[in-house]
Amino acid sequence: MYRIYQIEDETSLDDIAKKFNTTVQNLKQINGILNDYNVQRGSYIIVPISDMEDGNFEIYRVKQGDSIYSIAQAFGLNYIDLLNLNGLDRDQYIYPNQEIMIPKKDLVFIITKENETLSDAADRLDTTEEEMIRQNRTIYLVPDQLMVYKKRV
Repeated sequence: MYRIYQIEDETSLDDIAKKFNTTVQNLKQINGILNDYNVQRGSYIIVPISDMEDGNFEIYRVKQGDSIYSIAQAFGLNYIDLLNLNGLDRDQYIYPNQEIMIPKKDLVFIITKENETLSDAADRLDTTEEEMIRQNRTIYLVPDQLMVYKKRV
């Protein structure tokens, strides 16, 4: 999952990678950067979500014998959604001690699709556009953006 980050100061890709707990190579791949790139104040770059986004998620440490399917079942999730949430492909293996993001109870989420509107996202989450805006810090409606909705109990 990704977000768009506006560069605040003159900085390097290395500084941004450290800030978002990723690698320069990963930033280059995500952003289609082929060579060394000088980032400039005010420009935008796509960065992976590496924090726990307002406490909506917890970390599950994979145990020997776990599969994405078994983890999804244990937490009452769709395994495809769990794969998408963690940026994993169906054919990727998980391994012991790998950290997997799990949504906290009463939280539903979607990963946005190409050309999806705020209305579409709200419909998929069975809520209103106003509630989507209230509960999501930043909305860009680019493909693969994580959007959350915490049900009120």
